[in-house]
Amino acid sequence: MSERRIDSDLLDHLTVPARHDELGVGSRAWVRVDTSLRIYWHTLFDICPGLLRLDGEDGQPSDGQPANGMSIFRPFMAFAAERGLSFDWTYYLWVDVWLQGSGFRDRVDDDLRLTLIGAAAARWAVTDRGPAVGLVIGTRSADRGALPLVVGWKPADLESGREIETLELEDPLPDPATPFGWFTTTSRSLDHFPGWRDLPL
Repeated sequence: MSERRIDSDLLDHLTVPARHDELGVGSRAWVRVDTSLRIYWHTLFDICPGLLRLDGEDGQPSDGQPANGMSIFRPFMAFAAERGLSFDWTYYLWVDVWLQGSGFRDRVDDDLRLTLIGAAAARWAVTDRGPAVGLVIGTRSADRGALPLVVGWKPADLESGREIETLELEDPLPDPATPFGWFTTTSRSLDHFPGWRDLPL
């Protein structure tokens, strides 16, 4: 009879996906961890399906199986576990940070980066409960050239949804000190720049 495991026994296997298969593929513990990991997988690849194009040539890994994103997902999850990252609205931005330091770097285009940044802004707009009405995200131009600012606006009323837009200002803001900078605004007119904040861990 196999040893009974409680959820806290499985934490290392959840936070370090490389240890997942140590549980024995198909075991009850493996299924519990796999189910938990799938939530994070879907949160990433359902929202940013373009990432699957990076998983092998033309979306096909070398073994000929359909792309499943695991060549991105597993190493990123290990990166996140090592740094103790929170999977809040910044999840998508940390994926971009990881991609920029990975072997996928040269295959990541601006459209995919903007999709990741827009996903972060959208998630903030539906989860933040503070008084701010908008979140502004900027990138550092030294990191492959500056992208437009991405702004996520909370729904203005119960009838409307969140809004995500890109902005290019006549007078560009200074570069953030880190790959991403962000600030919130309590007004829909961006007439004040409070300075960039770094990504929270």
